[in-house]
Amino acid sequence: MMELERAVDEMDTATPGEPELVLVEDVPAGATESPFDAAARMLELASVTAERLVGDAETQAASLVATARANAEALAEASRDESDRLAAELARTREEQVAELDRERAEALDGLAEEKAALEEQIASLRASESDQRHRMRQHLTQHLAMLDTTEPEPQDAVAG
Repeated sequence: MMELERAVDEMDTATPGEPELVLVEDVPAGATESPFDAAARMLELASVTAERLVGDAETQAASLVATARANAEALAEASRDESDRLAAELARTREEQVAELDRERAEALDGLAEEKAALEEQIASLRASESDQRHRMRQHLTQHLAMLDTTEPEPQDAVAG
């Protein structure tokens, strides 16, 4: 019963479009009311109170839904922004890594080209040295052959004896 009185106290002021409630205190003392009329009036009061509470609950629920949607949209937007930022950072990092790898590759190829040139130079030097050595050996052997041709052969008997 206390809840009903509290609901009645909250509804003291009628809003436009709603019927004005007549409180028990406002009924003249001389007027007698049948128990059915009192029950009907209480039922009407309870119905009006319930409608008002349902309306307030619906308004509050709509407000909560709107707030939740706004929060969800803000969160989704923040997530998209973060995703875009991370994607850009990842692309930048990738480009930096590709540039670094290209630089290292170019340095390695330059080093290999220098090493190849040095080895080719060494091979050319060795080939020239080999050619010179063969030429000198050929001359030396040719001189020895010429010396053998110019000296007289000793008889075989003298060598055997």
